[in-house]
Amino acid sequence: MAGVRVTVCLPAEAANDIPGALDEALAPFYIDTDDNPVDRGMWDSRRILGGSDGTGFAIASGYENDPRLIHDDPRYDGTPCPSAPGVSAGGPRALLDLSQPLAASERAVAASWDLWRRLTALHPPAVALADFVDRWWNDPTAFPDDRWGGEMFAAYRSQPLIQAFLGHPHSLGWGWLKFPDPAEHPVIHYDGDRDTYIREFTSPHPQNTDVLTLDGWWLEGGSNAVHATCDPNLCSHERPWPAVWPGSEAYLAKLPEDTILVRLRCHA
Repeated sequence: MAGVRVTVCLPAEAANDIPGALDEALAPFYIDTDDNPVDRGMWDSRRILGGSDGTGFAIASGYENDPRLIHDDPRYDGTPCPSAPGVSAGGPRALLDLSQPLAASERAVAASWDLWRRLTALHPPAVALADFVDRWWNDPTAFPDDRWGGEMFAAYRSQPLIQAFLGHPHSLGWGWLKFPDPAEHPVIHYDGDRDTYIREFTSPHPQNTDVLTLDGWWLEGGSNAVHATCDPNLCSHERPWPAVWPGSEAYLAKLPEDTILVRLRCHA
């Protein structure tokens, strides 16, 4: 079982009930039901996600505050996940800028920089992760009986500045607070300027997702297609293919302007 990202295409009339439309579109691909063939099971849990972490869509200029935009579901513990400025998890295709495939990632990386700078003005400076690790290795009185470093990493993270930053979705989940090779979030103590940081840490490739088409085809990265109404082993329908893959933006950009796009992260 693994995570998969999928862009669900919904008709314009779905705008009045996005959750219901998603339920209907995704139901034929649900794994945990006796009604669907095994080979058509594509997901067992799902969450709208893409606005907060830059894996969604760049918002077209002038539509940044449009109420038709779709934003991330809260985390599983109920924590809100606000979108990075200029990014959303979906909305009508006309409101999304699909001409710059890396723009959403760039804007999310910029948000992580801006969040760090904003929080450093509110909290006392933090001790670097390397200092905690050094004490864990070399000072037996610092974290006694902390064999796996759990207490040490918790102490690092408990600093108000670090806690506020790493606990916010715009930190993008970067950093690695585990052995054998712990690493601090790259924005912390970064020596370059904002533009250099954005260039360095923006994803070099467009977001590659599966696509669930308006007519019920689940396209897996351009390599496989599963139809909502058929047993995959018996389907006689002609299989559609996006014009360009990987990177589904070229396909999505050709859909009608009122088509609603929603980016999900599913467990499959």
